Amino acid sequence: MESTITTTTDPADLRNAMVDKFTGSRHLRTPAIIDAFRRVERHRFIPDADVEAAYVDDAVPIKHNEDGEMISCISAPSIVATQLEQLGAQPGHNILEAGAATGYNAALLSRLVAPGGHVWTVDVDQDLVNTASKHLEAAGVSNVTVLLADGAAGLPEHAPFDRVQFTVGAGDIPLPVLEQLAPGGRLVIPMRIRGSISRSFAWERDGETWKTVSCEMATFVPLRKGICDDVRILISMAGEGNVRLETYSEQLVDREAMRTVLDEPSHKLYTGVKFRQGSPFEWVYLWLACVLPNGLSRMPGQRPGFTPHFGWGSMAALDGDSLAYLTVREGDDVDGRFWEIGVIGHGPRAASHAEQVVTAIQEWDRDHGNDAPAPGFRMATAAHRDLLKAADPRFVIDKPNSRLVVDWP
Repeated sequence: MESTITTTTDPADLRNAMVDKFTGSRHLRTPAIIDAFRRVERHRFIPDADVEAAYVDDAVPIKHNEDGEMISCISAPSIVATQLEQLGAQPGHNILEAGAATGYNAALLSRLVAPGGHVWTVDVDQDLVNTASKHLEAAGVSNVTVLLADGAAGLPEHAPFDRVQFTVGAGDIPLPVLEQLAPGGRLVIPMRIRGSISRSFAWERDGETWKTVSCEMATFVPLRKGICDDVRILISMAGEGNVRLETYSEQLVDREAMRTVLDEPSHKLYTGVKFRQGSPFEWVYLWLACVLPNGLSRMPGQRPGFTPHFGWGSMAALDGDSLAYLTVREGDDVDGRFWEIGVIGHGPRAASHAEQVVTAIQEWDRDHGNDAPAPGFRMATAAHRDLLKAADPRFVIDKPNSRLVVDWP
């Protein structure tokens, strides 16, 4: 006899509880977006998952490659909300979405651009295109077109677009989509800065250059099968556990040595930099990504002897055949509970590399820290990169297509 899964929880109740949570956290602020979140049935777009899973704030994988690595997912609803707030879609807008996935984000967009607007959503796999089309049709959405295409190349035949949204990560600015933006248009794109550090940028033109109107910490599955692929090489550490290390082509790292680097003797240092409850790590991450030679890489997973600074894993600085990752130790002082940032080095240059990371964290804390205003961001394409300058060259990041400048206050 075939078993059936039943639930006594009404999806509408789950959905409204999710929306109430995100309005309280300010992930959702705009009435039209809040209404779209209440009306679009997220669980219908991931029918293979439990209904409850659709309304938990976590990504749901929908496709893996032959090595078991996730290559497509439906993003965590808080991230979906954040990007839609960044995008600012309005009734009548013509929108390009790169990364159709299950069609859920396009369904939300379809409500935001009605009446009179249209959403063009693309993906690079025919099975994802077919699935998104099926979900959108079942939901009665009529102002979305799903196509097999490379989002980084855009859709020039349907341009100009008032908004372009990437729900996949990029290592650089895809130049064709800039040319397809309408005057006053906005590009929302998660872009890696250096290593694994990525932010979702909302760019608008500022003369010959670009400026952010919004910027939020976010990590997405990278672009693939197109003109602006972001090639990520995932290294599985040898030995016990499931620790992996994310590396990218521009990083100078001995990937074979990295497989066993955690088996090398460790060198632990503490910084004296204290984080309190609710202190964000995003700005020290950004600082390290800019000032360290190879940026900063995600190192998720667990294994005996590995003491990361978060339950999911840690961030690591790479130097050829050596590595240094972040850790913390807990304490109390006159101001209450704190977590002091530490650094643990492994490999032939464990001590010197750990000291380099410690020095960089101490510099950030001395000159900025979490009490300082957030930095701003400017961008120019390669043709206009000389228009962007910075007093400290460490915060000028040149990529093949663009220059990114981080302006620390």
